[in-house]
Amino acid sequence: MKTLIELVVLFLVVFSAQAESLYIDQLRDFSPDKKELKQALKQLEEHEAVVLKKGVFVGSFHKQKPDKATDKKAFCTTCHSLPPHRQNERKRSFLNMHSRYISCETCHFRPENISLEYRWLNFNDAANGEEAKRIAPFYAGQFVPVFADDEFSKQTAQSWENMSLLEKSELKLKLHSSINKEGTKCLACHDNKKQLLDLKALGFDKKEIVKLQKHAIPRFFSRFNKEDQRLRMSDLLR
Repeated sequence: MKTLIELVVLFLVVFSAQAESLYIDQLRDFSPDKKELKQALKQLEEHEAVVLKKGVFVGSFHKQKPDKATDKKAFCTTCHSLPPHRQNERKRSFLNMHSRYISCETCHFRPENISLEYRWLNFNDAANGEEAKRIAPFYAGQFVPVFADDEFSKQTAQSWENMSLLEKSELKLKLHSSINKEGTKCLACHDNKKQLLDLKALGFDKKEIVKLQKHAIPRFFSRFNKEDQRLRMSDLLR
């Protein structure tokens, strides 16, 4: 418990001296209940490390350039492997493709009763001649994402190694307290009704906006009501 208390103190010390991320601010007031803590503890006890296979016999169907590493890594990657989406076999390839130009927090960071603004954020350092922009949430002029090389991230990773399983469970809940596991639905962006993103403000022209809002693939996915539901490829044309 001492380690967890020290980490909470770190939240206060590190971020009182610099512009504060809304993500960090959301962690302070969170207190898990016994049911949540029990469930988190069970998840950690049953957790198995993910081993990525190399030299898979069947290669990619479509030719694509390998992802270029960025100077800045999301704090999420401290624990979560890349590519991040693997459970939903139906659309994980499309979701992983989005992670090239959309930050994790754009879809998964959901604080209550707070309106966010979305802008392009460069994941490369200013000294790097090549930009690696991703759409990310901002609040009060400050970007929400926390990077893996931030002091908070490094201290959190270090503290995790010295924690008991119960302390890890509580920290796991705290770190995910404002995170929506399921993420935003596809039609939150690919629809011409209520929009999560202001596509015009992000620099898209009228033709590009129409294409994004009427894209066939997210509409196809929206027709699935159950995980085991099957649709024919011809449904994609409707």
